[in-house]
Amino acid sequence: MASTTTEIIIIRHPQTQANVEGRFVGRGDSPITEVGKEQILALTAYMEQWKPSVVFTSPLKRALVTAQAIVACGIPVNVAPDLQEIDFGRAEGLTWTEITTLGMKIDYLRNGAAQDASDLGGPGDGPVAPGGETWTDFESRVRAAAVACEGAGSRVAIVTHGGVFRTLLAHWLGLPMESSWRFSVPNAAVATLRVIDGAGVLTSLEPRV
Repeated sequence: MASTTTEIIIIRHPQTQANVEGRFVGRGDSPITEVGKEQILALTAYMEQWKPSVVFTSPLKRALVTAQAIVACGIPVNVAPDLQEIDFGRAEGLTWTEITTLGMKIDYLRNGAAQDASDLGGPGDGPVAPGGETWTDFESRVRAAAVACEGAGSRVAIVTHGGVFRTLLAHWLGLPMESSWRFSVPNAAVATLRVIDGAGVLTSLEPRV
């Protein structure tokens, strides 16, 4: 049986106001900043060399707007709910300082001493925050999205969020999920992989374009 090879390009959405303010934003949306708009232009230029056959995107506006901007006319853009960021529950939209003031319990922060949303730590079995998604459920749906994307074409672009980006890398590279937090993926980061029958080789990881 012949092997199947897919080139994957993973893109994190550009900077939003919530990113600047250090807010936990999963299922909500936040305006793209002026820096973010410049990042979209840079991503558009960067993607001209790749010419993906199909694009998948999170339905959240910060990703969807980016996907629509960076692809050439005629390339299908598929909205995939499983590519949404993790649901932060009652921590949604809050800063770490606000969460601390409220006395809210947030699980799985790096060394128990996170200072802002970018310090969110490794996965576990419980919800990330009260009323939020569990890491197990999150990882399960991201893996399902990975399988769907991998089988969609020979060169696939994925526009998504930081947590999903890291989880996709861990999935395709065959790494433990807790190791996903070792990848630094700032806004507008781009990773490329060659995936052969489900096993990936990381060919590049650009911190930002």
